[in-house]
Amino acid sequence: MLRSFRLSLPANSRLFLALAVGLSAMLLRVGTVHATIIVNDTWKDGNDTDPASPVYSEYGVDSDADGDLESPWYQGGAGSLNPVAAGGPQRADLTGTGASSASWTTYFTPEATPVTLANTGDFVKVTWVFTPSNVNANNTSQNFRFAVLDSPSAARLTANGAPGSAAYTGYGIFANMGQTLGNSNPFRLEKRGVASGDPLATSGNWSALGTTGATNTNHGYDSGTQYTLEWLMTRNAASGLDIDVKMTGGTLDNDGTAQVTFTDSAPGSLGGFTFDTFALRPSGETSTASIFDTSLFKVETNTVTVPEPASFALIGLAASLAAMSRRRHA
Repeated sequence: MLRSFRLSLPANSRLFLALAVGLSAMLLRVGTVHATIIVNDTWKDGNDTDPASPVYSEYGVDSDADGDLESPWYQGGAGSLNPVAAGGPQRADLTGTGASSASWTTYFTPEATPVTLANTGDFVKVTWVFTPSNVNANNTSQNFRFAVLDSPSAARLTANGAPGSAAYTGYGIFANMGQTLGNSNPFRLEKRGVASGDPLATSGNWSALGTTGATNTNHGYDSGTQYTLEWLMTRNAASGLDIDVKMTGGTLDNDGTAQVTFTDSAPGSLGGFTFDTFALRPSGETSTASIFDTSLFKVETNTVTVPEPASFALIGLAASLAAMSRRRHA
C-alpha cells in the first residue's frame, strides 16, 4: 500500500532545505549558460593515454579522480610524445630527426558526442600552452600547422600513428616558426578544401581564409619562452562562424601576439559546426623546434552541461534532509 507522508521539519530546517533546493536549481541552470570545461589536462597522472578508445575523452567528468580532465594523445611520424613525469609537461621530442615530420592528435570528445554549435552563441574554445626548445633561426615554410577538426569515426586512431586520409572537416592554421618570421603568410587561417584527404600533411587540402595574422620579417618564436594558443569559434545569428585564433608570448610578431579573426559566412560541409579533434603537424625540427613542452591543454564549450560540484553537494544535502524526514515518519 502506498503511504503518504508530510515533510515535517523545524522551521529552520525547512528554510535550509528550500534554500538548498533553490540554489541547486540555480547552479544547474547557470551550468547550462556558461562555459563548461570538457578537457583540462596538465598530465598530473604522468600518462597521455587516458581514457582509451572508444571513450577518448573524460568530457567534463574526472572519472579517475586525478585532478585532470583528460583526452588521449597519439603520436605519429618522427620523434616521441610522452609526459616527462607526473605533473607534466607533455613532451614532444623531435631531437635528431631533421626535416622528418611528426603528427600529434587528441580527441577532446567521445565520437558520439562531438561539440556541435547548433544555436546562435554556441562556441568552442581550445587553449594550448607550450614552450619550444631549439627553435630554428629562420625558414620560409608554413611547417608549423595545427587544426580544430571533426574526425570521422573510421579515421580515429586507437594507437600511436599518423591519422589517415578521410572526410575531415574544420579549420587550421598554417604558420611559420623561426626566431624571425620568414614567410609572407606566417600565421594563416585555412579551411578544409577537399571532401577527403590527410589532415595536415598536404597544403592543397586547405583553402586560405581572410588575412594573415602576423607579418613577415617580424620577430618569431624563442627557445624557452611560453606561448599560449587560444582558438575560439562562435556560431553567429546569421548562421555563420566567427573565428578568432590568437597566439601570445614573448615578442612574437614584435608585440607578443599573432592573431587572425575571420567570419566564415558559409561554413558549409567542409568547415562545419561540429568539432572533436585537435591536431598538430610540425614538419621537422629544422623548420620548427626540437622540443615542444605542453603544460596545458584545455577545451571549453557552452553546448555541454556538466553539473558543478557545488550543485551536487546541495542536491545531496536536500536529499539527505528529505530522507531524514521520511525515516522519522515511517
